[in-house]
Amino acid sequence: MRSHAWETTPLGPVATWPQSLKNAVRTLLDMRLPAYLAWGDSYTQFFNDAYRPILGDKHVDALGNDARVTWSEIWPTIGPMWGKVREGEPIGSEGFSLTINRFGYDETVYFNYSYSPVYGDTGKPEGILVTFVDTTKAVMGERRHAFQLKLADTLRRETEFDPMLKATIRLTSEYFLGSKVSYVEIDEVAHTMQVKEEWKDGVATGGALATLPLGLLTGAQLEQLQAGTTICTVDVASDPACGAVAPQCLGLGIHSVIVIPLKDGNKLVGAGFLYKDHAYRWTDDERTLAEDLARRTWEALRRIRAEEALREETRLLELLNRAGNVLASTLDLDTLLQSVTDAATELTGAEFGSFFYNGRNEQGEAYLLYTLSGAPREAFEKLGQPRPTAVFGPTFRGGPPIRSGDIRKDPRYGQMGPHHGMPKGHLPVVSYLAASVISRSGEVLGGLFFGHSQPNRFDERTEKMITGFVAQAAVAIDNARLYELAQRSAREREGILASERAARAEAERHNKMKDEFLAMLAHELRNPLAPITNAAQLLKMPSVDENLRLKATSIISRQVRHMTELVDDLLDVSRVTRGLVKLELESLDLNAVVRAAVEQARPHIEAKAHTLSVEAPARPVVVAGDRTRLVQVLVNLLNNAAKYTQAGGSIQLRLEAGKEEARVTVIDNGSGIDTQLLPHVFDLFTQGERAPDRSQGGLGIGLALVKSIVQMHAGQVQAHSDGPNTGASVSVLLPLADAAVLHGPGRIRHAPGSGVPRVLTIVDDNADAVQSLAVLLRAQGHTVKVFEDAVRTLASTELAGTEAFILDIGLPDITGYELARRLRRDHPDASFIALTGYGQARDRDLSKQAGFDHHLVKPVEIRALSDILAQLPVRGATLGKDETGLMMPVDNVAATPQY
Repeated sequence: MRSHAWETTPLGPVATWPQSLKNAVRTLLDMRLPAYLAWGDSYTQFFNDAYRPILGDKHVDALGNDARVTWSEIWPTIGPMWGKVREGEPIGSEGFSLTINRFGYDETVYFNYSYSPVYGDTGKPEGILVTFVDTTKAVMGERRHAFQLKLADTLRRETEFDPMLKATIRLTSEYFLGSKVSYVEIDEVAHTMQVKEEWKDGVATGGALATLPLGLLTGAQLEQLQAGTTICTVDVASDPACGAVAPQCLGLGIHSVIVIPLKDGNKLVGAGFLYKDHAYRWTDDERTLAEDLARRTWEALRRIRAEEALREETRLLELLNRAGNVLASTLDLDTLLQSVTDAATELTGAEFGSFFYNGRNEQGEAYLLYTLSGAPREAFEKLGQPRPTAVFGPTFRGGPPIRSGDIRKDPRYGQMGPHHGMPKGHLPVVSYLAASVISRSGEVLGGLFFGHSQPNRFDERTEKMITGFVAQAAVAIDNARLYELAQRSAREREGILASERAARAEAERHNKMKDEFLAMLAHELRNPLAPITNAAQLLKMPSVDENLRLKATSIISRQVRHMTELVDDLLDVSRVTRGLVKLELESLDLNAVVRAAVEQARPHIEAKAHTLSVEAPARPVVVAGDRTRLVQVLVNLLNNAAKYTQAGGSIQLRLEAGKEEARVTVIDNGSGIDTQLLPHVFDLFTQGERAPDRSQGGLGIGLALVKSIVQMHAGQVQAHSDGPNTGASVSVLLPLADAAVLHGPGRIRHAPGSGVPRVLTIVDDNADAVQSLAVLLRAQGHTVKVFEDAVRTLASTELAGTEAFILDIGLPDITGYELARRLRRDHPDASFIALTGYGQARDRDLSKQAGFDHHLVKPVEIRALSDILAQLPVRGATLGKDETGLMMPVDNVAATPQY
């Protein structure tokens, strides 16, 4: 220090130094701990001998130099701290970490330090005295010890390969901060390295599952790893041994690396990589620790793999045993097929499996049944049955098993249209395995098919295992089929006996109903005969005055009217049940029907002092119906309610309009309906128990007549009661008609299935279907034009006057939906009828959105189509008022009027 040319520094010659500086330097030189002094604004450096090892290669130029220059790499950290010290604030701590470069490379060191202000002659801080102890070895030792404890705990705790690998790689990345740690599996045959895990600073980098070429290692480096020797490189860019692979490594961010070989016996199966994205000199401690933890982890992983292999072997044996038990556990064919599918799917480790079974029903007709495992049935139901493609065909013909690591790359895959592969919505099959199930007789019972969304999931062992299993499954299916045949024969015998018993019971029931009906009929006819006879005797008396004569005449008239109603009801129900009644259909507002029915039923209701409330919407509720018959239905229901409700009771008549149908409900608080009678209340001659005097009267035909008439209107009837004395409700449901028809042109009066001749156009690409339908319609008197595609239809000049277009949906050029939209522009008054094989709710919604007025599903009932044609508006006709002269809706919306 004395020989240093201080006059060349900002402090000048020693003689000019202030006494405070001289004292500080003297103190510095007397200290035995590493220490240095920075003085003045230029931070001129002084240090003692104990500090020289800290400087490393920097000690040559450090004395008298600016501390900011000497320690430029750490100045951003210590500079602000020194600024506080120069303001008089001492600073110090333990375990202070700095990354310094004193030997030409970065290294992380740890210190216990103290920064103290040194005061000048003026009493102000002029310098900084730094004393410290290098604790790097102690800190690293503690970290290494803590790391090794965590590693040992992890190796002891984890019992599965992947969780242990992930946990150890994460711990290693937390210890080697700033470095990436990865585990790769090496396939020397495929010349690839598969990255299984990669972490940095305790966080996964996302580099896992990447496949890298083995060419990232030179031949010499690969031989070095095969020999079990670790590779350690400070700088890939400047290391001659890495020259051939440096560009590829640098492109992946590998600048400085330790590669530790992982061997299974004499075979190199993997490697542990520890690397940085900049040049770095690995210490011996770091290298030794990395090798130690890699090999300890590898031994634990090998042990786990051996245990997993043993467990897998045990699992497969258990699966085979359980699968055998499944095959022997049931003779029910459906249950067996599903059990076979589930067991085989589990046995192969497939993500999803299916069994397509060639069966025959009780009529001997062939059918294809399939079972699924690992996927919902919806996954296949829209895809149709498998076709005899190059992949599927051999399995259904009894060929050998087909196995593919990636079916998408198989030359047999995708050779057949229209999909040329898996159709849209198919399960994501990549790995594929299929095996035929063949009976002992040589009959192909079907095929088991397995898939997985990841490649290479089925190996040769899996194929052999499933081959053995399907042989057992075939025997079990044969046994189940034999058992099912025996059971079917037994069922047929039992069915014949049951039919005979049922027929006998039905005959006895009908005989009993006949006797009961005749007894009721006799009673109902005798009831009016008695007062008629008495009145007749009264009229024969010579002393009869005018009042008695009028009373007798009234009795005879009333009882004759009662007998006439009985006979009319009998004739009505007879004609209806034999189909002899023809409806006079027209567009009706049910509000008017309700009013007419109320007027006709009022005498019966008032006779028993009942209260009647009517609820109806304020708008028209339009149906296509026979006014007289619908009024008859409602009058019958109202009279029934009045008859079976005690005097002073309550009756409600409610009319409601839904989206597609109208509901008329009659509700009373009368005697109710027994729960056992309720399912048969609409059957002919059905009545509940009555008192011996049969005071309520009737033959049990009223509701049967109601049901028949409503069904003729394409409607339904419903009855509900909670039991005797709880009241009852009876509802009539009728399909709504277009409200515009009520006030629009035309009026419909016809029997179902008949109508005026129409001009029709049919478009369907099925020539046989369209020509046969045209013949049937022409036989009914209609004019029919036929086209087989949309293009010719749109180009035709013969469409004028068409009243209804009957269109197929699945046309070869454009869809029926689009054709309907285009035709409607030129034929706005025509009706459009969809005639298609699609009948789901979604298909009906689509046709409605496309403008179709009706939706029929193939094969169509010609009567149903005729009914639709008969209800089309008749061009040129006019609509008159109904018999009441009213076309306004009932406006008593709720609880009006009280009768």
